[in-house]
Amino acid sequence: MTTAASTTDEQIEATARRVLEEIAAVGTGTEVQLDEYISILAKYRRTCEKRSNYKEAELVQHVLKQLRLEEENRHVYALTQQQELERQGLEEAHMLEFTNFNQIWNEKIDSFEEHQLECEAVMLEHHSMELTKFHGSMTAEAPKKAKFSKDLLNLRKIQETLAKQKNYVEAQKVKLKGDKLEGLELTRINRDRGERYAKKEAQILGRHRQELLAMRKRMERGRIELERRRKKELEMLLQRYNNVKRGLLGQQNIIKAKTGNMLLKHAANKKTDASGSQAIVTSMNSGTFGPGLKKKGDAAYPSATDVVRQIQQEVAQQNHHSEAPEGASPSNNSALPPV
Repeated sequence: MTTAASTTDEQIEATARRVLEEIAAVGTGTEVQLDEYISILAKYRRTCEKRSNYKEAELVQHVLKQLRLEEENRHVYALTQQQELERQGLEEAHMLEFTNFNQIWNEKIDSFEEHQLECEAVMLEHHSMELTKFHGSMTAEAPKKAKFSKDLLNLRKIQETLAKQKNYVEAQKVKLKGDKLEGLELTRINRDRGERYAKKEAQILGRHRQELLAMRKRMERGRIELERRRKKELEMLLQRYNNVKRGLLGQQNIIKAKTGNMLLKHAANKKTDASGSQAIVTSMNSGTFGPGLKKKGDAAYPSATDVVRQIQQEVAQQNHHSEAPEGASPSNNSALPPV
């Protein structure tokens, strides 16, 4: 039984030695599984406790604390990156929705403007056809028999009477006078006829202008209503985005606060290898992990690799200054790899 336990302890010691050698050689990059290293070194520390090798246990415990610290830093960094990706995803989704919104509404406005132009074109064509028809009817209309004045009619009767009486000289004089009066009356009749047609044309053109103006007013009211609907939907879109963003930030802050409290509580437990204060302080100073005050005089925390190398140097100095008996080999009780 004792032999089996001793063999197990030796295996744990050999595994721990390999882990410490790896930490000293390649460090603790992101590709290193820190939880596996921590588990192995924690087992070796308990082995040192059973062996009453407290100096070795203290050194291993110091490395464990640095590994825990790096593990917590990884957790905080991963959490920060994840939340940044969530916010970035929300922004991208909002921009996509906003772009689609503008595209849809631009198409609606373009369609409305095209419809307005088509309506105006149809109305102008109708007006042009109506005016052309009026001009044609005015030109084709047969002139009515002129209605002359009583004076002209009396002159024509006198002219005929004088001609019947063979008084051709006086008849000629009356005829010339009648022709002159008839010319004046024909000019007045034609002028009145032109004025009458011009008045009708002006009435038609005035009605056309009123119809076109009324249609444009209706179109303008439709455009205003379209812009009002667009503005309202845009406000709803932005409000929805702000609500989602506010909810996401609130949820992220809760997660960061709970994570920070957990790490601080874990670090305050002296019975464990926890040392999460540096992760929280660093996050507080950067402003990405909740509010906090920067502590004065905080020294930079060394990495686990630096700790192992520092311990190696201390062990080497102790071995160098220790006086070994003559012919005896140097002590090799430490599981830390030699420099």
